[in-house]
Amino acid sequence: MSCASFPSPQKGGSSQRPELSEEQKQQLFRGACRRVAAAVRRAPAPSCRELLGPAADIPVYGAFVTLKRGGRLRSCCGHIGASLPLSEAVDRAADRAATDDPRFPPITSAELDELDVDVWLLWGPRPIQARGEERVAAVEIGKHGLQIARGHARGLLLPGVAVEHNLDARAFLQQVCLKAGLPIDAWKDDDVELQVFEGEAVHGHIEVEIEDERLPAVAGGFYPATPKGIQRMLDEMFAPVSSAEPEPWAGVLAPHAGWIYSGSLAAAVYSRVKMPECAIIFAPKHRPYGARWAVAPHRRWLFPGGTVESDYELAKRLAGGISGLEPDSVAHRDEHAVEVHLPLLARLAPKMRIVGVVVGDASLHELLGFGVGLSMVLRELPQRPLLIISSDMNHFADDVQTRHLDRLALDAIATLNPEQVYETVRRNRISMCGLAPCVVVMEALRWLGCLKRCEIVGYATSADAGGPKERVVGYAGVLFN
Repeated sequence: MSCASFPSPQKGGSSQRPELSEEQKQQLFRGACRRVAAAVRRAPAPSCRELLGPAADIPVYGAFVTLKRGGRLRSCCGHIGASLPLSEAVDRAADRAATDDPRFPPITSAELDELDVDVWLLWGPRPIQARGEERVAAVEIGKHGLQIARGHARGLLLPGVAVEHNLDARAFLQQVCLKAGLPIDAWKDDDVELQVFEGEAVHGHIEVEIEDERLPAVAGGFYPATPKGIQRMLDEMFAPVSSAEPEPWAGVLAPHAGWIYSGSLAAAVYSRVKMPECAIIFAPKHRPYGARWAVAPHRRWLFPGGTVESDYELAKRLAGGISGLEPDSVAHRDEHAVEVHLPLLARLAPKMRIVGVVVGDASLHELLGFGVGLSMVLRELPQRPLLIISSDMNHFADDVQTRHLDRLALDAIATLNPEQVYETVRRNRISMCGLAPCVVVMEALRWLGCLKRCEIVGYATSADAGGPKERVVGYAGVLFN
């Protein structure tokens, strides 16, 4: 029932109620929601000014944004001042509510579409001149909010608090004292400053924009930038592939380097697989921004000349069923370790849906828990997707040392024991970037009863493609059933 506390009662401030049309109120609400979502996703935050137009400069005493989940307070923060432009006050309130209420952990991407939002606009601050018990009569429930200050102690409650909790004026005064950390009857004391203000809220369920398309980020770098270039290189990569009939496999490990180095090995892996209707690519998190564990919330993936559909409902189920996994587009925005696989998979299975997940570094315990959670989600599906581990092997040792270290890692993978894989890679300091996705997928397959054998399709280093032997990256292709 409380809101974040603010400085001592303000002198002055906007005394007029901001006159907004219903359309402007909805634009204000939409802008606040957009600002909250951007702050949570650590994305550039558009100002409410863009939606409000001339109304953006209407002066207000302050603004608060309250976020609730399942009827319970999740955050409530705001900004007050002598006189603030409407858009600035709401921008500040939304940013703080999303990330900076010290009473609660920050809002996560997974929570966004479950939030109810109140956007409060405040005006008309005035001090209560009455003394002692007479102050009760100065507070009008349903109209007034309260702000209190004595020394460094201060607190603020919005007008809706009294209504929501069925408080009379005396109880409301007592609650603002408690909010400030003052004795419950401190409101009677002459050295306590009390102020009332008025406010109005726009209520609703949060409006979250879904980024329908994930645009290509590494075309022209990791693979060709033109449709013709992509098709020509796909022809070359798939040309030497065995003509053996593909078989169902529960999971694969495939490399994600530039196609000139590892594309042929990835093609050899995928050509062995009878493709199901859906696949989930688990990739390492190479970029620092965005959620640590992030499922892509997009509806489709784009690459030059092609489109791959995602499975938005499955992405939501994964985020809802796996602790710590968030729907977050920011973590996927520049990540190459999913994107490089898309044209290969689209060549073999144009209608297959693909969900992308990036997995940041974590302890063995956390990764095994991720794998168990993944298996529980997959058990409920009518058809299980192909699980793809996107990973290169050791990085930047010389060719001899890299082959030795990667042999250790592949021997550990062959034990079908994800704990041994983790411990072997860590103990020998093997810079296998997809270790976290590998442990997650192997653990999920183990719980699903689909980790009984593996087959190494091939191994290579960047030196095999003409790179220098003094500094190489290793690549492996593995099938799991």
